[in-house]
Amino acid sequence: MILLIKKLIFVFIIFKFKSNKNLSYNDLNFRKIDYTNYDQVKSYIFKNNFYKNNNKNIHNFDFLNFSNKLGGKIGINLSKESIFGWFQINKNKLVFPWIEDLQSKRLINLLYNYEYINSSSSLKDKKKLDSIIYFHIRRVLFDFNNKKITQITSFDIVAYLLSCFITKRINNKNIEYAKFICVNQVDKLGMHKSYNVLEHSKFINNLIEIKNIFLFYQYKEANIFDALILKMTSVLNEYFHKDGSIPLFNGSNNIYTKEIYNSLNKEKFLKKRIFANVDNGIAFYADKNKKVFFDVVQPNKDMVSSNLSAGTLSLELSGFGEKIFTNCGASENFGKNPEYLRYSAAHSTIILQNTNISEIKEGNPHIKFPQSVVFRRESNTSEEIFEGSHNGYLNKFNKVIKRKLIINKDFDKLEGEDSLISYKNTANRLVYHIRFHLAEGMVFNFTNSKKNIILKTSLNNIWLFKSDMELIVEDSIIVDNNKTKPTKQIVIKGILSDKKIIRKWSLQKI
Repeated sequence: MILLIKKLIFVFIIFKFKSNKNLSYNDLNFRKIDYTNYDQVKSYIFKNNFYKNNNKNIHNFDFLNFSNKLGGKIGINLSKESIFGWFQINKNKLVFPWIEDLQSKRLINLLYNYEYINSSSSLKDKKKLDSIIYFHIRRVLFDFNNKKITQITSFDIVAYLLSCFITKRINNKNIEYAKFICVNQVDKLGMHKSYNVLEHSKFINNLIEIKNIFLFYQYKEANIFDALILKMTSVLNEYFHKDGSIPLFNGSNNIYTKEIYNSLNKEKFLKKRIFANVDNGIAFYADKNKKVFFDVVQPNKDMVSSNLSAGTLSLELSGFGEKIFTNCGASENFGKNPEYLRYSAAHSTIILQNTNISEIKEGNPHIKFPQSVVFRRESNTSEEIFEGSHNGYLNKFNKVIKRKLIINKDFDKLEGEDSLISYKNTANRLVYHIRFHLAEGMVFNFTNSKKNIILKTSLNNIWLFKSDMELIVEDSIIVDNNKTKPTKQIVIKGILSDKKIIRKWSLQKI
């Protein structure tokens, strides 16, 4: 029955729309930042019939951007052969590769590279390409109006509005609907609800592209996203470490950080904002020497949050131009991003019984996650205090986890108090780990008590990590710029048998 409905929908898409005659696809390149992973594309584009591979990264047609840079007849012919071959195989399919926002990304790349592809094409090839683009326009328009709001991405919105303008179907109603969706994917602070700084940046980029589309088509209210762009850009301006990298929460990576940073600094409308009222998200503190990020995101089942990691209450810290504490990061290599990079153990947080705080499922929102993540912030003349808690271990282990960070404003010092609290008397002995993943290039030495570790950074800065119990150092990794590098992690390990234990630690520059 479901298959029959899908087939009827497909027939409806094919025959509902009028011919594509008199539609123009020229001058439709509104790209601001290019987020194409060229190393990834290079790994497959020269293989025969690469477009037959079922990897999603091929079916978004990012390879057209690579071909464009390659240039010449080689690039043009490669583009056309791949597009025509792909379409012959996939045009009548009902699911993959017509899922999520793949058709929207394909349409955007087809339009943005249209003039390049046609620069030495025959009339026959041009008509063939026009037909493929129009086919995508029909599917984008239909799918957009039949998706749930939580399933629509900013790429869908770009493709949808551009399709509406091209086919002269634009009106105030569909623009207001697009604006409603965008606003609902951003929290009250101005952070994209993926809580991934890279995805946040892509969202801003797509809003700017939409504005450029409005200006191109001389739409009278081209500034309707200006307030949201300003709000999100001012937040993004705060999400850089002292070494210029972005924090590695929820699948972020630093492949495009230079482009993001350069683009951000060119914006002339940035203004100073106060960010004191954060109750959900990635909290942060900054002074002239150090920066601290703290994950107090409340997970949910929305698709926009589907790539959240199980790193609740994890932290990152940088100081004096270097990162000190990190999370393991994420890759954007060809193939699957390893799920273990989303596990709790890949984050600088508190883990009980080697179990994830949230249950991770590939390509889907969390199945199980903390139902309550609470954050409180307090500030005085000498200290900034972050306090967070979650109940992610309550159902399975009857435990609530709390983390208190005390940031000294006058000295380069961070103090931590990590609490594991039992809600029922139990004789079970549970193992806990408190992990602090170290940035690349750290050299460490234990003091005689084994409770202190001296850290020497790549820039020869010295930090002292102290704990109220003996420490161990284990192997770790950091994935940055798609390269997996070995590093170390400081671990506080113990057995939880009391109703409540508090582990105290600190990091101070010496």
